[in-house]
Amino acid sequence: MSKQSMAGQLIDVDGYKIHYERVGTGPNVILLLPGGLGTTRSDFSIQLSEDKGFNGRKFTMIAWDPPGYGFSRPPVREYSKDVYKRDAYLAATLMNKLGFKLYSVLGWSDGAKTGLLMAIKYQSNIEKLVIWGGNAYVLPQEKYAIHAIRNISKWKRQTLMFFESVYGNELQVLWNRHVNHYMNNLDDICRNEVHKIRCPTLVLHGDLDPLPEEHPLFLTDKIYDSQLYRFTRGSHNIHQECSDEFNRVVTDFLLEDNY
Repeated sequence: MSKQSMAGQLIDVDGYKIHYERVGTGPNVILLLPGGLGTTRSDFSIQLSEDKGFNGRKFTMIAWDPPGYGFSRPPVREYSKDVYKRDAYLAATLMNKLGFKLYSVLGWSDGAKTGLLMAIKYQSNIEKLVIWGGNAYVLPQEKYAIHAIRNISKWKRQTLMFFESVYGNELQVLWNRHVNHYMNNLDDICRNEVHKIRCPTLVLHGDLDPLPEEHPLFLTDKIYDSQLYRFTRGSHNIHQECSDEFNRVVTDFLLEDNY
């Protein structure tokens, strides 16, 4: 299997070697945060593409590989209860280093956790927030669900092939570490802090997502200026399964004063 080549460039962020991509030249800056083990291209290849993605004349897109993922390694990811707080700090530091003082954040799954924490702590920098497949706390059934897919042989073939092109023979070991982190470290992420978010927030939810509906309902209830948009035929990765609708809804939200 061919090894995936690096699509972006590397930058030092507070001692971490971070891989990021910059696409587009538009006035509206957005930061895209991938999910577990995710990279710029595994998670956002559609959104970053010229033909099917966000309009590069309207948006400047920054996507990163979080520390320990993709091309932002070595070293391997350091897991702890505060790993998403560290990611939030490093993502904000990256944007500042790139010269962006005001931007919107798009976070999927684990990236949604990071996005919530960024919107809580860096309120003067975050213009708008879009999150999907994420949560402010973890329920017991979610731990059972991720444990059920610990064995990567149960993954969809296309997904498995892509991640093997990034991680090679290390994939199962790295995924085991991620599952162990989810099982052992995750309970409360920012449950008692999400009410502090003041930026306009769009919560997206696929009605077929194994993620309990409780989470998007909780977030829209606790975040003051928030709205929920549902994808009736979407699952966890709505930005890939329903990309046309996803891109349209997110673009409208980011460009309009009131969604």
